[in-house]
Amino acid sequence: MKANIKLELKTLTPTRLATLMGKVSDSMAGNAHFPHPPVPMDVLKARCAALWEAITEATDGSRVAKYKRDALVQEAHDTLRRLANYVRMIALGDAAVLASSGFEPARTPQPIGVVGAPLIHEARMTGRRGEVLLRWSGVHGRRGYHIYLTDQDPAGSQANWTLIGITGKIMHHVTDLEPYKAYWFSVSAIGPLGESRKSDPALGRAA
Repeated sequence: MKANIKLELKTLTPTRLATLMGKVSDSMAGNAHFPHPPVPMDVLKARCAALWEAITEATDGSRVAKYKRDALVQEAHDTLRRLANYVRMIALGDAAVLASSGFEPARTPQPIGVVGAPLIHEARMTGRRGEVLLRWSGVHGRRGYHIYLTDQDPAGSQANWTLIGITGKIMHHVTDLEPYKAYWFSVSAIGPLGESRKSDPALGRAA
C-alpha cells in the first residue's frame, strides 16, 4: 500500500499550524526530491513568521488583530495544501520521500486477519418476561456477531451451544426464555477470514 500525507489542517490550532509550516520549510529547503515547489521556501518562511507575529498580536488583542490572524491561518491552509499535493505528486507513495518533506505521514491501515473474540459486559434481566439483554465489546474489523446460548453449565464437558442470533450491533435482546432458569451466553465475531473463538460465557436469567 502506498504511503500518504496526513493533512488535517482544520484540526490544527494556529500555533500548531505555524509549527508545521516551519517544519516543512526547514525540511524542503534544498531538498533534492523537491526542486520546484509551487511555493518557494523563502516565501513559506516569511508566511510562517507573519503567522507567528499575528498569533502573538491576537493573544488578548483587538478584534482586528484576530481577523488578521484568521486570514493568515486561511492563507496557511491554502499554502500547505498546494505543497502537500506537490509532495504527493513527486513522491508517488514513497514513504521515505514523503517523510523528508516535513509533512506527517498518514497511518497505513493494517490488513485485518482473524478477528478477536468479544467480551460480554452484561447479561441482565429486562422489564419484559422471558427476556435477557446482552451487551459486549466491539471488535475491530468484524462484519457481524453470532450469539450463542446453552442451558448447560459450560464448566462441564456436555454443554451444547445453539446459535440464536446474528447481528451487526454490540447488543442483543434474547427472548422466549424460561423465567429464572439459568442460561449461559457467548458471542463470537465474524471477520474477513471467518469466525473468532467464542467469548467467555456469561450467566443470565430472565424475569
